Amino acid sequence: MKRNVIIVIFLGIIIGYVFGNLIYKNYNGLEYIEEDGNIYYVQYGVYVSKEAALKNVMQLDNYIIKENDDKFYVYLGITTTLNTALKIQNYYEERDIHTYIRSDYVENSETLSKLKEYDTKLEKLETNEELTEVIKEIFKDTALNF
Repeated sequence: MKRNVIIVIFLGIIIGYVFGNLIYKNYNGLEYIEEDGNIYYVQYGVYVSKEAALKNVMQLDNYIIKENDDKFYVYLGITTTLNTALKIQNYYEERDIHTYIRSDYVENSETLSKLKEYDTKLEKLETNEELTEVIKEIFKDTALNF
């Protein structure tokens, strides 16, 4: 009886190891993160009305409000790279403004190429003032459809 239990446990470990190893080798989540077409929003919040959104962003200088599915999303930054999104998020966290990063997929190649141009600028910036100016440019760019 004891021997049968040991054999079943041993077979379970081997089968678990084989399937776990197979899944791990086929995991390509990092490819998704760097996939062309991904954009990252540095999001401040989601509100049910535009008035509520405006009330909660009074202390912010740089934001954009987008309506989607009867909700109002407040974004403080948008980029095509996760590292740049983290840089923007860190800028706001230093000011005690809590945000989170949300990703989405955009098929519009014009929007992607414009955002990549801005990302090139954002990666080279050294001061927070420069960062806020480039983010303002991004939000004012009417050619961007995100």
